[in-house]
Amino acid sequence: MQVQAAVMPTPGQIEIREFEKPTPADDALLLQVDQVGICGSDKHMYLGHTNLNFPVIPGHEVVGTVAEIGKDANQVMNVMGGPIKVGDPVTVVPGSKNCGKCYYCLRFPHRPTLCTNRTIYGFSNCETPPHLTGEFSEYTYIHGNSWVFKVSAGIPEELRVLTEPVAVATRAVERAHAPGVPQVGAGYGIGNSVAVLGCGPIGLLVVAVLRSTGAGTIIATDIVDSRLDMAKNMGADVVINVGETSPEQRLEQVQDLTSGAGADIVIECAGLPSVFAEAIDLVRRGGKVIEVGHYTDSGSVNVRPHQICNKDLDICGVWAYPQIQFQTALDFLERTRAPLKDLITHHLPLARLEEGLQMLGEEGVYKVVIEPHAN
Repeated sequence: MQVQAAVMPTPGQIEIREFEKPTPADDALLLQVDQVGICGSDKHMYLGHTNLNFPVIPGHEVVGTVAEIGKDANQVMNVMGGPIKVGDPVTVVPGSKNCGKCYYCLRFPHRPTLCTNRTIYGFSNCETPPHLTGEFSEYTYIHGNSWVFKVSAGIPEELRVLTEPVAVATRAVERAHAPGVPQVGAGYGIGNSVAVLGCGPIGLLVVAVLRSTGAGTIIATDIVDSRLDMAKNMGADVVINVGETSPEQRLEQVQDLTSGAGADIVIECAGLPSVFAEAIDLVRRGGKVIEVGHYTDSGSVNVRPHQICNKDLDICGVWAYPQIQFQTALDFLERTRAPLKDLITHHLPLARLEEGLQMLGEEGVYKVVIEPHAN
């Protein structure tokens, strides 16, 4: 049987190719891909902003159905909510289990995203069997060194494809908690003011997570009014259009909302270097900046180190998430009251992936979902 997959032979090109449907090894499974979201990193890959070993089958925000499973898969894989069987709905963490041997695994095992030997679905070369290394495909080969999460029936079907981006959003908010002494103003706590800069899908999900975790005033900024309206729907209290205000006006407005001090926490989700610099301006002294917007290198920006010292700031980066973060994401999806279904604006078949990549970022476009088995 032949399986169709969208191959990126080089940046800027998408080809629908056919591969022989593989049989999973004893420790692996074959996943029928039901839905896979287009991530901003997929578009960066398409635009040539990533250094990868092409050709690649992109796609990593997956939910699917177990089609075939090896006899040892439940024992070898990290299976959560299992055991799993053919027909079960599951989602898969893009980054595989850590190698356990590199410098970072041995010294910092609590920070698995630092492992230098992880295989990542959607970012790996697809030239050799079993080929199906990404999820813009009718089927994906899930190797034994993977984390697989069974999806609860309590999560609405239309929200399951958001598991991976929700993992990013919840990790960003959890990074803000450290060092976790909110009663003395250290780290994110109940009632804190938070500014979220950038209201793409990740920024909007961050707003939703903040609203559900006890934030006080949530301020959201973006250049597109429709995104700001969506931010209000997700729980933002105040929105600011950066195209209609100067940096000085935004600083004054944030300070007016925070007793003249600045936001307790600023989370940068826009992925623009200039917005990171503004985050440092908007946060209060002794506050915290979380940088989640830069998964590709978009350049540099001038900052004043004195300002960081003078404000005694904590600045934390976010590089993906530990694999167990998927459980946090699934728990959130099962319980949230935020209208997350409004974030999924387009459903397209596999043949229209290139169209979906090109529309990403346009006004009114949030999460584009590819359905490989749709006509």
